[in-house]
Formats: sequence, C-alpha cells, structure tokens
Amino acid sequence: MKLRTRLAATLGVALVVSGVLIGGATAWLSRSNEIHRIDDLLGGITAKISADPNNDVETLLGAVGTTPIPIIGEIYFADTDPFTVVEGVDGSKALLLPKLSQATVNRAIEQPLTVDGLTSLRIRATASGEGQWIVIGTSLRDVNKQFIDSLLQSLLVSAGIALIAVFVTWFALRRELHPITQITESATAIASGDLGVELPVSARTNEVGELTSALRAMTNELQAAVTVTSLSEQRMREFLGDASHELRTPLTVVRGYVDILFSGQELSDEQRERAIRRLKSESKRMDVIINDLLLLAELGEVNQDKVDVVDLSEMVTDHVRDLTAQQPQRRVSSTVATDVQVQGNSEQIERILSNLMSNIVRHTNTDADVGVSLVEQDGVAILVVDDAGPGLSPEMYARSSEGFQRFDRAHSQSGGGFGLGLSILSSIVQRHGGVLTMSHSPLGGLRTSVTIPM
Repeated sequence: MKLRTRLAATLGVALVVSGVLIGGATAWLSRSNEIHRIDDLLGGITAKISADPNNDVETLLGAVGTTPIPIIGEIYFADTDPFTVVEGVDGSKALLLPKLSQATVNRAIEQPLTVDGLTSLRIRATASGEGQWIVIGTSLRDVNKQFIDSLLQSLLVSAGIALIAVFVTWFALRRELHPITQITESATAIASGDLGVELPVSARTNEVGELTSALRAMTNELQAAVTVTSLSEQRMREFLGDASHELRTPLTVVRGYVDILFSGQELSDEQRERAIRRLKSESKRMDVIINDLLLLAELGEVNQDKVDVVDLSEMVTDHVRDLTAQQPQRRVSSTVATDVQVQGNSEQIERILSNLMSNIVRHTNTDADVGVSLVEQDGVAILVVDDAGPGLSPEMYARSSEGFQRFDRAHSQSGGGFGLGLSILSSIVQRHGGVLTMSHSPLGGLRTSVTIPM
C-alpha cells in the first residue's frame, strides 16, 4: 500500500473516531442536562406537595398545569391499589406507570429514579399522609430518541466528512507538497467543526487549484446546512409555543362561559343565548386552530387563500364582553364604531383580538384598567387597545418596528407566550396589509394599535 493511501486512510479513521467521540460526548452531556432539568421539575412539584400535604392533589394539579412536559401522577396506598390523579400523554399514547414496589417508592422519595414500563420513565415520589404517597413521572422517550439520533448524526456526518477528507488528501498528495499541506490543515479544521475557515485561494489552473475551489464550495454548503438546521429547530420551538398560545385563549373563553352557565346565577334568555353562541363559536375556532397548526407543521405557513368580509365591530364587541365575563372586577371601557368591515381571513383576524386580550389577562393585574376603541378613518380600520399594566421597557418600544420576532424573550418565557403571540399578531396584520405599533398608553401601560385597510 502506497504511503499516500495509508496517510489518507489514517486521516479518515481519525476523523470518524474523533467525530463520533465528540458527538457522543456532546449527546451524552445534552442527555444528562435534559434529565437534570426533568429532575428539577419533578423535584419542584414534590417539594410543593410536601410543603402542603393536606392539599396534595390540588397542589399536584396546579403544578402540573404549568409544566412544559407531560406528567403522570398517582397516589399509592399501603393497603390498596394506586389511583391515577393526572393522566399524562406522551405523543399520542397515554403515560402509564408500572406497578412499583414499596421499596422503589421509598427510593424515589430520596432521589429521582428511572423505571421501565411501556416506555422509560423518570419518577419522583413524596409522602402525603399516613400510609399514602404521591408518585409523579414523565417519559424519557424524547430524551433517549434525541440521544440516539445525535449519535447517528455524529456517525454519518463524521463519515461523510472523513470520506471527503480522504479523497482530498489522497488526490493532493500526488502533486505538490506545499499546497497540499495548506489544504490538509484547512480540511482538518473544517472536519473539527470550524466552518469559518478560509481556504487558501490558489492561482493554479491544475488539480490543486480545482481542489481548493471545491473545498471552498464544500465549506459554504456546510455553513448553509448548519444555518438551515438552526432555523428549522427555531421554527419547531416557535411552532410548539404557537400551539399552546393559540389553544389556551379559546379554552379560557369556553371555561369562563361554562362557569357562568353552571354558577347557579339567574341568567336572562339573552345572556344564556349569548353564552351558548360564544361556546359554539369558540369550539369551532379551536377546530380551525388545530387544523391551521397541522397545516403550518406540513407547509410552513398558514393558508392565506380564504378571504371573508369580516364585521370587525361585532368581533371587537364580542371580545370586550369575553374579557368582562372572564374578569368582572376589571374596568373595561370601549368605543366601537358600527359597521366597520374589512376583507381578510376571519380566523386570523379573530386571532389578533384573541392575542391582544389574552396578553392583557396574563400580563396585567386583574384591577388594571383597559380601554378599547375601533374607528374608521380614511378607508382604514384603526383598533387601539390600552391597558394600565406594567408596559414594556424603552428598548422594546424602540424595537417595535422590527417585526416582533420573538419580541421579548423574558416575557415569553415567564408569561407563557407573550413575545411569540406578538410575533404571530404582527405577521397576521402584515399579511392583511396593515401595521402594528406599540407605544406608551395614556393609562400608564401598553398601547397596541392595529390598522387594517378596509
């Protein structure tokens, strides 16, 4: 075997091994960090239950409602079968805890455990009374799948880079030593993950120059591939946030009207009819949202073909009533012009109002004043929503012209979708030829203005 062949083969093996080792170590660290995060979430829930054992079930239900991962919770008894309190869903399948021994439950009190049932589960337990324990858990399926996928990706990427490097090295060693040394150093840096390496520009018209140009093209392709992968991951995270943000609003409206209908209050026929009408419309809206989100996942954008004549006046009035019904203690003033109609996608325009009202509910105190106005001026519908909440920072107001892409991450993470909701709102307004602006409100908080051509 010739020296250049042995050198090329050795380089290829080194690249594959180092790539797999680095990728495996990175995947393992990522898996460990994810499990540690899950342990912190489970530990936080059991700590809340331990702090108030008399209200263990209420505490569990309240904590589970705020967690970003599916949770299953069961009550174990010393003398009878366990009872499921929270039914978690892992993908399309329900989470099921295997039958646990008393020794396993006791160990889960001391530290998080991994148990195997229909799928691998991470569990934590706490005592909630004499002869009674609460065990909570979540699936590790996604964590394990991500770990395996990372290993496979590391192997494939390392093998691909190694094959290219072997070919480059073997071909270049046949020619001149000095240019080959430079190319080998650059190729090694690229294989190690440094995609910003600039390959030497060769003035030669022979194979060395062609090889250098090919490697430069390869670097550009790798940089583009990394950018596409990062953008895809970001869109997936935003999609998941969209789903929770979009579905939470109609569910809140439905729950509010159901509470009114079953509260025992004496309602007039008009009030009861309006509540039933809103329940029907919100249920239909949830169906549309789910279909739109599925379409968004498949095509990357919401269907824009549907155009309706939208009675914006009636829609704004309904949402003002919804807000008043949900929070009767809040002072809400409204000035809504009649017969303000626009053309567009009715479901998406409905989302504009839903997002604005839901952001007020989540991010202002229940006693903060709200003002809503809708007017028609020079062929443009102008909707203004003011609140007396905390408002935004000066930097955020200055950035309001940037399109609200993940507008305020701090609010988004702590408030359940604030920034992403605004990015959705801005996108819908722009698709209808309108403009979204944000400024200080005369009420002391945030003023959101939406203009849509009529």
